[in-house]
Amino acid sequence: MAFIKMESEDVKIEEAFRVKQEDDEEQTDDKSYIRITISKRTFNVPKGLQVCFFTDSVCWDIEHYFPNAQCWVHPDTTLVRSVQQHVKHFEKLHNYTIVILHIGTNDISSGASSSTVVQRMKTLISRISQVNSHILYFAISAILPRAKDDSTVKTTIKQCNSLLHYWSTHTRHILFLKTKKTFLKNGKIIPNLYKHDGLHLNQEGKQKLFSYFQSFLWHFCRFSSRARRT
Repeated sequence: MAFIKMESEDVKIEEAFRVKQEDDEEQTDDKSYIRITISKRTFNVPKGLQVCFFTDSVCWDIEHYFPNAQCWVHPDTTLVRSVQQHVKHFEKLHNYTIVILHIGTNDISSGASSSTVVQRMKTLISRISQVNSHILYFAISAILPRAKDDSTVKTTIKQCNSLLHYWSTHTRHILFLKTKKTFLKNGKIIPNLYKHDGLHLNQEGKQKLFSYFQSFLWHFCRFSSRARRT
């Protein structure tokens, strides 16, 4: 097994994506694809895969970290609202794409149960897939715990992430990103990664989250977050 190390500015993360070392450079017979194994799941990924982020306000300013990606950030949105109002974004994509979804916090805050949130996520992914057949993969980022959440909300978040993880492992084109672990130490929330309101990430928290995305995307599809030279 190999550990993937990646640095972003002053932030260093060490993330185990459970990738077999021998698969790192292995390709299929078709040289336009890369074969990659993550958590015992093997994917044949097209070279040059386009990356798209679809998020809520937790990922504000993400476009500055990923200038080569298509980034749609909708503050205060929910999964339901995204289905109703924002799926149309995906009509604009014309290349094979992986979509990173970081959304669902507001659904839980509004009182939705974990099973309801998961069903809403399934509906959103289904609608996006119907709009654009070029989307090959979805990566669901774990719903992050927040310092100001009460015990009921924290329990719902834990249950929701568990259900999303289980569903993704049984769905061929969906991955689950364990971003939640980056914000916990010994099972407790790291408070200095959040703003004073205890709800939104501060600059250090954003760098932690975005560095996780960078590491995953580099390993999954060799995607570079560096700006293209003109």
